[in-house]
Formats: sequence, structure tokens, C-alpha cells
Amino acid sequence: MTSDGVFVSGATGFIGRHLVLELLQRGLRVFALTRAANGLPAGDRLMRALQSAHGASLSEQMRSRLEPLDGDLVTPNLGLHLDIQERLRDEVGQIFHCGGDTRFFPKDRAAYRAVHLDGPLNVLQTIDHGQGVRFHHVSTAYVAGRRNGTAFEDESAVGQSFRNPYERIKLETERTIRSACESRGIELSIFRPSIVIADPRAPNADWADPISARFAGFARLCGLYKRTIGRLRALRPSLRIRGCGGSALNIVPISYVVEAMLAIAANGGTSPATFHLVDPTPPRNQELLDRITEILRLSGLQPFEHRTRPMERASLLERIVENLLRPYQDYFFESPIFDDRRARQLLNGVVEPRSATALEFLARAADTSRTSKPRSSLPPAVQTGKRIVGRARDVFP
Repeated sequence: MTSDGVFVSGATGFIGRHLVLELLQRGLRVFALTRAANGLPAGDRLMRALQSAHGASLSEQMRSRLEPLDGDLVTPNLGLHLDIQERLRDEVGQIFHCGGDTRFFPKDRAAYRAVHLDGPLNVLQTIDHGQGVRFHHVSTAYVAGRRNGTAFEDESAVGQSFRNPYERIKLETERTIRSACESRGIELSIFRPSIVIADPRAPNADWADPISARFAGFARLCGLYKRTIGRLRALRPSLRIRGCGGSALNIVPISYVVEAMLAIAANGGTSPATFHLVDPTPPRNQELLDRITEILRLSGLQPFEHRTRPMERASLLERIVENLLRPYQDYFFESPIFDDRRARQLLNGVVEPRSATALEFLARAADTSRTSKPRSSLPPAVQTGKRIVGRARDVFP
């Protein structure tokens, strides 16, 4: 048997589903580990996620190269039948581990640790039996923790503090996987993307992930504000956004992350190595606010540069926006610089990093006529905001 198959965990997640699609489009055979959930069998759940990201049904050729696997990362042998395990050992040459729990503050810490730490070990124990498999792990650039200096690709634990348990567990996962791969003689690549969002240039942009939905919701709220309350000078409030205007969010589109991962994976002799997949020149927060102001011809958008102090006389719109962006507000106050020289060296001439993606994203999201979605697909805070400005429009047509 040939070992040209690719195993992907977390195949229904944002990065996982786009990775699976790209692998299939490149003609590769994919084994996609998926759990049944929300009343849907694993295969149906996988196909729904892939079609949402693809913007259409998968072709017969793509379907023929895809094998959904109904399993679970935290179950020994991934909960797979023995014959499936044997096929994976015979046919898989590369593993892309995208699985995990992306919540910043989980309720069940034991389950959280199990999926992040036991999950990849179960993958290795199930698939690797000395046949030379390569392991690619998706981490996050924010394992660098709280800092304003430069974070290097070869850094691990350097005494950093963390904003949330997610950053801490992702660093611990890296160390666990590195140790396991070293003991087994497995080639390892660790990918550290920054904040991954929908690609604003894609014809069928996938806006369904939580981060894209929240930032798109913020831009749409600004657009609604412009078309309703913002037209009334007597009622026009300032819109303060909690964060430091001089800091920068590092945002990259999903297309760059997937293309970079596959280009690096295709380059042999890079193990063990860690790669930052980031925006080399991210725009400052003030630039983002200025861009929204320019697009929508708004006035009064400004950063509120206090991390914990309550906003005095906060408007209803400000409270809605703060609630919408709350999970990410810590990231609006720091500006880590992610050194990505190793990644750029391998990607030079193959995949180009994308700067100013955040500006493009907000510009497109603010144009609700081009990015309109059913109300049910928006975060609750955005749905609330739509109802509120809708009432204002009724009162002040």
C-alpha cells in the first residue's frame, strides 16, 4: 500500500475544513476525523462544514478522495475499528493535527486538557508504527503570551504570562507533541498562525467562524449606526472602542494559512521546526478605526485606552460593541512582533503573506449589501444591535 494519504483531525473546525478542501482540490486522499454532534452523524456534519466553506456541493471527484472517520481524539485508538487503524498505518504519510477546543475560558478544565494533550498522543499511537509518517501541528502565535517585544519562532517557554488558559494549554501542547515526536523519530512541523479570519478577497468567503463573525458583526453595527442613529446629529453619540490605538492586532486570512502550511509541508528536511504564519506589517488599531470612519463617513470613532476602567456614560451602542468584542479585548492592548523569517524563507516565491487583511476585511464586512447573512447566523450581540437600531429607524425614518 502507498502512504500518500493525509490524515486531518479537527476537520470541521475553521482551519481544518479549509485545509481538507484544499487537499481534495489538489487531488490528495484525505482521512478526516470527525465526531458526531448536535444530532448529526460524523459524515453528515463533515459534509455540511465542507460545503459551507466551499460555497457549493463537493464534486464527485472530491468526494471520492474523502473518507470521513467517526472518532474522538480523547478515546484510545481514536475510537476507530481495528481495520480502519490498519488502513491508516498503511496509507497515511502525513498528519495535520488541527483538533482542539478553541474556547479561551473552558468550563471543564479536565476535558480541555484531555483534548489538547491526550488527543495528539492518541493520534500518534493510532497511526504511527514506524512507517515514516510526518506530523504537522496547528498551534497559535499567541503562545508568546503577554508581550510587546519580538517573539521568535524557536522560542517556547520564556517566562511569559498568558491572557487566558487557551494560550497556556497551546504552549503545553507544543512541548508534549515535540517530546513525543522526538522519542518516536517523527518529523515535526509546528504552525503558529496569528488571528485567522475569513479571506475578504475570496468569492465565497466563509464568515462562519466565531472570530470572523464577531469582527464582521462589529463592522455591520457601525454600518447600521451610520444609516440610522448616525444620521441624527442630536442623537449621534461617540463610539469608543476599548483598546490602545497604537497597538496592533495581527490578523491573517485563512487562505494564506492553509497555502503556507501545505507549502512548508511539501518542503522536506525542515523538522523539527516552528513557523509563524502572520501578517509581517499589521495595521495599528487606530488605522482600523480610521478606515471604518472613511468607509462609512462616520464621526466619533475613537479608542478608549483603559483596560479595566468603566466607560463613563457609555451609550447603548458602546455597550453592545464592548460585549461583542469582549473575548478579544486583551488583544487590543499589546503589540507583539512575531518574527517569521524561517517561514518567509521557505515560502519565498511560493506563498506571499498578506498585509492589511484586517482593513480589507472590515471594509467588506461594513458593506452589508455584499456580505448580508440571515439574522440567525450572526452573534447574539449583533442580533440585539440590529433590533435596537431597527427600532430607532422606525422612530426616526
